[in-house]
Amino acid sequence: MPACLPACPPPPPATGTTAWASEGRGLERPAACGTRAVWGMKRQVRFTAGTLVLLGLVLGLLVHPAFQLLSAAIAGGLVFSALTDTCGMAVVLGKLPHNRPRGTDLEGARAALRGH
Repeated sequence: MPACLPACPPPPPATGTTAWASEGRGLERPAACGTRAVWGMKRQVRFTAGTLVLLGLVLGLLVHPAFQLLSAAIAGGLVFSALTDTCGMAVVLGKLPHNRPRGTDLEGARAALRGH
């Protein structure tokens, strides 16, 4: 017996920037050097936790076994974070300069909107 597949619903209509561009209108994109790419906080936390766990394990093998406590502390912090739905590491990483919002130039934005 051939299986009958349900018909796929039509894709939703384009909206926002996609619709604007599909109508042939131009898009002004900022220069690459004028933007900064910041990792999301979850990615930063995973990277930092993974790095600290590996560091604790390597130092524990090469220097002194007590360095493995660093890995244990990070593991405990991850468990605590999951149970309480809070993240102390994210709080600490959020205070770093690259995670702070830039100041805004209100007059510059108004001039750009006016076309001056």
